[in-house]
Amino acid sequence: MVMAREILEKAVQRFGKGRQLVKACEEMGELTQAICKLFDKSVDAFDVENVVEELADVEIMLEQVRIALDVDPMMEAGWRDRKLRRLRRRLRA
Repeated sequence: MVMAREILEKAVQRFGKGRQLVKACEEMGELTQAICKLFDKSVDAFDVENVVEELADVEIMLEQVRIALDVDPMMEAGWRDRKLRRLRRRLRA
């Protein structure tokens, strides 16, 4: 099992907080492009696999953002809960 948190903390330390925040933006852009390509033509296995690969990159970078910004897990959970409740209300409407 890969010690993900330790690896990600070392990445933030080695490359720097600012660089990893920029890298997170870049990876999110790549995910956006991969998703948009699904609408350019019929979906095939490569297109979906590319989205899944970019999802993995974004998830890794999001954790580095949490580390770099020392995000309070309780604050993040609170925001997530609020957003999910709002979505639930919209779905009921």
